[in-house]
Amino acid sequence: MSSFDDISLAYDNSIDWESRLKREMPFLLSLIERTKSPHVLDLACGSGRHSVSLANYGAEVIGIDSSKSMVQAAEIHAKEKGVTPIFIVADMESIKATVEGPFDLIICLGNSLALVNDVDTLKQVVKDVFTLLKDGGSFVAQVLNFEEIHWTGFRNFPMKTGKLSNGEEITFARLFEHSDYPFSSTLVMSAFRKQEGAWTSEVSTQKVLNLKYDKMKSILQEASFSSVDIFSDYAKGSFEKKDDRSMVIHSMK
Repeated sequence: MSSFDDISLAYDNSIDWESRLKREMPFLLSLIERTKSPHVLDLACGSGRHSVSLANYGAEVIGIDSSKSMVQAAEIHAKEKGVTPIFIVADMESIKATVEGPFDLIICLGNSLALVNDVDTLKQVVKDVFTLLKDGGSFVAQVLNFEEIHWTGFRNFPMKTGKLSNGEEITFARLFEHSDYPFSSTLVMSAFRKQEGAWTSEVSTQKVLNLKYDKMKSILQEASFSSVDIFSDYAKGSFEKKDDRSMVIHSMK
């Protein structure tokens, strides 16, 4: 396993998954509670926490992620929980060639939609999602709201610490560089680890599309979704463009 894979898994372990799933799963489950054996697609599934939770509910789940190490972690997590979602190494851009629908629910969480190359690619992914949904099916996406981020000048995230399977700790510092305003930002992440008494660091960067309320609503409506609701959280809180950092978007076919 590469050093980058190590760091990715340690970052995943820095997340308080118990609290996060407690906040997010009731909303997701409410969308499929009346469907017998619902079919769910989890885009950019990461370590598979949502996929496993949905499978535990009784859904037939496919999770895709571009990271082989994350897919392997998802498979291990599913085995530990005694469920059998299918995990595939693939990019979101290739979902139509990777999976067959139709699905009752498609999710893409953790700001993953903003990590595609450009807005044209995002539009195509959203159109592919629409095609793969059943009539009346739901698409749930969570992305950062860059209108609030630009308005407040937000740059620095709180530091986090995660552990590897051997117990080694890695500390993460993350910040946004808004060098291509208003189109995209660069997420800069530094990972610090202490090995044999000496500190080392690795820096990675990721382009992040600057998505906003009006842009997301336009893209989803252009893809022919019949309804688009944007909330501030998974409890369906009302959304304010300059106050809320997260957009939880529920679109129906």
